[in-house]
Amino acid sequence: MVYLSDLPTGALAHVSSFLASPSRALFAVALDYRDVDSSSAIAGDDWDVLDFGEIEKELAAKISDEDIRGVLLSIDAVNNLKKLRLTNCIHVTGVGLGPLRGSTIIQQIDLSLVGDHESPRLDPEPLISCAEVIPILDSIIERGEDCSLEYLQFPKVWRKERNTESDFHAFLTRFNNYLSSRAGRCLQCRCNLPIRNRDDQHNMLYMSAYDKFYGTQKYTCYDCTKQYCEDCEDDGGVYYIGGTCDKCERRYCLHCKKVDVCTSCDNCYCVDCIDFKQCPQCDENTCPDCVSEVRCRNTCCADKISCNNCAEDGNAFSWCESCNEAYCVDCCNSDVLHTVQDCDDCYQSLCDQCRMKTCREGRNCTGCYQIAFKALTEDKETLRNENEELRSEINELKRKIGDGA
Repeated sequence: MVYLSDLPTGALAHVSSFLASPSRALFAVALDYRDVDSSSAIAGDDWDVLDFGEIEKELAAKISDEDIRGVLLSIDAVNNLKKLRLTNCIHVTGVGLGPLRGSTIIQQIDLSLVGDHESPRLDPEPLISCAEVIPILDSIIERGEDCSLEYLQFPKVWRKERNTESDFHAFLTRFNNYLSSRAGRCLQCRCNLPIRNRDDQHNMLYMSAYDKFYGTQKYTCYDCTKQYCEDCEDDGGVYYIGGTCDKCERRYCLHCKKVDVCTSCDNCYCVDCIDFKQCPQCDENTCPDCVSEVRCRNTCCADKISCNNCAEDGNAFSWCESCNEAYCVDCCNSDVLHTVQDCDDCYQSLCDQCRMKTCREGRNCTGCYQIAFKALTEDKETLRNENEELRSEINELKRKIGDGA
């Protein structure tokens, strides 16, 4: 019997060249080569970046710590790898990252376990362990001036605890000190980083347990790792370092990703993370959470949206004081039959249906009757037409019955 591992290394290397990068390395590990040169030939030698998001999500979810360890060894990660993303590796504890100990090459590690523009809030919570990973990270930043690490994205499960007495917070302090000791200047205004905050502290990370994005980096772009202060804008008023995205909880510079702000809640989002809507009243961007649930009762405008601010301020809708139905301002300012209008005599804001009802009951004012006159006239005309149609149908039925007799 011929096994796959019995094939020539050249043939296996050719086959692996058609695979995504992580799959090539996993293929080499699966063949269980003890010959380092053969394993390297199969895995390939272009290993600046290892992102498990390049393989199917279901496959990445099945990867174990032993698989991670085998991949890192097969590509000689400690001497080659610059960027690591454990995308979708939700069942690893992190012990498999051991081969990265003491690396002076690694520049960026993303442990959030999610891909681009995905929320780091995972349910059920992943198994990745602070106790297993922190000693490995410590061995990297302890290399001091020889260390190349610029960016760490931590799992949400670690950051949500917010315990300043925890081992994770202690590591955040060490990592913050490491970043502060080697921080440079804003690439735009050339000011020194980090900026002193109101507590008279210099932090490259959000360190306070009250910070919304506790444990994330403040001045560094996730993609290019370039650094900017939070005050610099381009000629169009766009900040060089955008706000932290409320969905993916990453921060990007204006050259890498566009970040916009919802004017209702003031949260920042990558434009690729959510589908911003534009409120037709204020012409401002609105995130899906801040789109009002109120809709115009008229079916012709049922698809029109507004932001919560405009809906609550009365800029987008008028409400009937009787039935509490909403009508959009476009309908109220047009010749559409059924809208909400204000009576100058009794000061009631009523929709046409409710105003006609009160007029028919004879308990309304002259101003209301004048407003309702058009609707009453058209309503009367509609009833007349319906009666004519019914009369025609009855006559036609009588004719058919007569013909049959």
